[in-house]
Amino acid sequence: MSDIVGGHSDLVWAAAATSSELIAAGKITGFGYGSPRRFPKLPDIPTFGELGHPELDIRFWQALFAPAGTPKPVVDRLNAALRETLADERVKATYAERGVEAFPADELSPEAANAFVAAELKKWRAVIVDAKIDAEAN
Repeated sequence: MSDIVGGHSDLVWAAAATSSELIAAGKITGFGYGSPRRFPKLPDIPTFGELGHPELDIRFWQALFAPAGTPKPVVDRLNAALRETLADERVKATYAERGVEAFPADELSPEAANAFVAAELKKWRAVIVDAKIDAEAN
């Protein structure tokens, strides 16, 4: 963010949590929001879908990962703790304030997380191949 504010970068894809205060203060300009809905703190910034680019509905996400072969009871306990945390009203309020949306409850299972990660890998692999991005060349 310091590079964009300092004029050393022309464009950045950033989370609302790290950019909304700078946008509100007029230090940077927001062009579009990569979410299905506009960010309530910045209602004048359209979603990329509204701008004609629904493929740029790119959710910022986090996940808990454990080593392969972790016993199911341990995974289930971690998942229960995650669900409990995300259901906490203080966590929900903090998320909302920062423009973070937790995944819906039906997407919080280990199986749903695995399917989501697999879909993300497939999607971004295609972007890399189509754009002929070569990590070795950079």
